[in-house]
Amino acid sequence: MNLIQQYISETPKQLDKIVKGSKELFANVAKRDINKIIITGSGTSYHSGLQMQSLMRKRSGIEVLAFYPFMLTPDFFVGDNTRTLLIGISQGGSSFSTFNAMKTAKKAGCIVGTMAGETGAYIDQIADEVMTVNIGEEKAGAKTKGYYCTKLNLLLLADYIGLESGNLTKDQFDEDISNLNQTLEQFPHAYDRAYKWVEEHKEKLAKTDNLRVVGPSMLYGDVLESSLKVLETCRMPVTGYDFDEFIHGIYNAMNEKASVVILDNGTEPRCQKMIEVLGDWTNNLYLVDTSDANNGNHFGYDVDVPKDFETFIYPMLMQVMASIVPTVMGFDPNTPKDPNFHMKLGSKKFNH
Repeated sequence: MNLIQQYISETPKQLDKIVKGSKELFANVAKRDINKIIITGSGTSYHSGLQMQSLMRKRSGIEVLAFYPFMLTPDFFVGDNTRTLLIGISQGGSSFSTFNAMKTAKKAGCIVGTMAGETGAYIDQIADEVMTVNIGEEKAGAKTKGYYCTKLNLLLLADYIGLESGNLTKDQFDEDISNLNQTLEQFPHAYDRAYKWVEEHKEKLAKTDNLRVVGPSMLYGDVLESSLKVLETCRMPVTGYDFDEFIHGIYNAMNEKASVVILDNGTEPRCQKMIEVLGDWTNNLYLVDTSDANNGNHFGYDVDVPKDFETFIYPMLMQVMASIVPTVMGFDPNTPKDPNFHMKLGSKKFNH
């Protein structure tokens, strides 16, 4: 078991710790008079906000939006921002782009919060609300456990805000915790199936020339994160698309070398038709869902989890792929191509 696999396996236990510490963590911020939340971060941090923003709106009853840091320029913040909570996410806690966006938001009058993966993070120094994500140790270059933990931290923040404002009842809050526990109970089974499937197909997957990951809008953050994990570790061209965006032009780049992974949560009725049409150009088509299917190009996690919590299952297959396939290709999946890259580029305060 390499580091990435170890961290994926540890995820359920770490998520349970986050739930247990959440009441104290969000006690103060939940009482603030907030009418908008803006989430910002890069890479995995941005994907976590993008994936959770819709659920957070439902739970909190307020507007929640995710943006890359470069989008948050001074002209972005117009009008009265005193009731806006800007959350900067950085798993290593030292991203300069996220920190600069936070400074811009603070100057515009926003309440500034942070979700870093460690206490005493660099970005915490200008925060009004420090909401540290209890990730635990994660030394692998490609983050997996941190993605799940950050998503849960965001969801729980929205739950506590909704509970405080009356948008969420205590019964609804308890149901969220129950649904999470139901999901986490099935996490090891889903992981075991994903591991076995990738092991069985790793030689073919290692010959992938270029890869597209496609999914419905409800899983768009997971689509982008799945793409990033495989790109980071397998070091090959990988892109992720919402289903509708893929059919608006991207299909033109398909050929016999191309591979496509489709995440199918049942909300997109055209998945099978897509496979039928793309099958004229390539045999490298994979459908991923929660069924008990396991017939080569159709992989199912064989789980039954609440729809809102499928995000804690769907990225797993690609994360496992990111941990196994690079070893066949001659790469160490735990280590970035250049461990000193961020220091050379000056993009982080610390090199992690």
